Amino acid sequence: MKRQTILGPFGVLTILLQGIPALAALHLSDMPAGEGLSEPRWESHSEQSSDLAPPGLNSFQTFLNPTEFPLGKPIEKPSDKLGGFDELTPYVFASPDQQDAGSCLYMAITGIAEWWLARLNPHVPRNADGQLDLSERFIMNFAGFEENETGLKNWRTDAIYLFSRNRNQSLRNSTYRYTKGWYTGETYSDHLVPAKPNAPGAEYGTSYNWIDERPSQTEATVPLPEFDRTVIFADPAENQWNVGVAPHDIADQVKFALRTRKSPVLVIYNHNSYWHAVFIVGYNDEMSNGNCAYTERFRKVILERADELAKKAAEAKDPVAKKAYEIRAKRAREAKIKIEDAYAKNGGCSSDKGVFYIRDSIYPDEGGPLYHYNLSVKDDVAPYSKKIVFKEYDWLKYFANHISIIYPQDRKSP
Repeated sequence: MKRQTILGPFGVLTILLQGIPALAALHLSDMPAGEGLSEPRWESHSEQSSDLAPPGLNSFQTFLNPTEFPLGKPIEKPSDKLGGFDELTPYVFASPDQQDAGSCLYMAITGIAEWWLARLNPHVPRNADGQLDLSERFIMNFAGFEENETGLKNWRTDAIYLFSRNRNQSLRNSTYRYTKGWYTGETYSDHLVPAKPNAPGAEYGTSYNWIDERPSQTEATVPLPEFDRTVIFADPAENQWNVGVAPHDIADQVKFALRTRKSPVLVIYNHNSYWHAVFIVGYNDEMSNGNCAYTERFRKVILERADELAKKAAEAKDPVAKKAYEIRAKRAREAKIKIEDAYAKNGGCSSDKGVFYIRDSIYPDEGGPLYHYNLSVKDDVAPYSKKIVFKEYDWLKYFANHISIIYPQDRKSP
């Protein structure tokens, strides 16, 4: 069976060919560059505070050599509190903007590992490219390009176990950077190779991160806890594009888990017809959500996406690309029907207030700190993604399909 990959305006598609061209289920996150640029962000008008005490630290409090760091005062909450349940937000690291790499799942689980290192080592400064800033590229290369080849029972809920398969360790970003580079070949880890800028067909971008260049020997590994996870909801169909399948009370379930477990919650959901992975670190019942802005926008965008893809299918000359566009258009139309049915069944937008605090990897923080992708290229910089973005509770109810809470193994359920 032969693999072929298409890199187009709707992202990265890996296609399996056997005999005549046929399209298999796509596993790589196909989030295109720029998808997050127009997402609204709402400001908090509430200073509601949590009455829950922070969790006690456990035996995993110190993973790192204490002689590397001066012991000092733990970093406090930022002065501009988000309100609501926000006690987990100070430990969030901003992610580099993933751009066109299709790497959201690995940006998310690396971000969760960083969050736990910061939570359990509060004396260590949380600086960009510092001691707790882990390499997203490291776990991308360990997993490989297609999530269904990880050997996990269900990669949608179990991706955090990739760290334990690698002896509970990672590399720092300063050691093995999330980068950009010139490459040629199919956008697939087994076929994509470094290239000279003037090479025929050479492209430059974050897809270069799928090329495995992990150092063979290094003393710069960062020890991690043995992570575990509890599944809050998993779509029985194991469909990362599914919509309208989560329980009606899923937002309340996640809020309860955040309050009691005080741990990040990994979410896979349908983002305007692309599957995407993020993690939740808090919520605010009083913050405006723009009248369910994401949900309302999806209902409009998803049909436009179907029409756009159908047009591309009609124009495509390559039969493999044509089939890819046709399947994407069909999936978008099905999502439109499903979301309208779920919307009618559940009464539409439930409230104009209430948001989750989400760590994402696609919304550049314009005017914020800059990330330097390729250190050998002077001006190869772009803003980090925003540390926290906001989406309404109905976003989770209508669009999430796999949700799990992640914690070190010795943090038992209450």
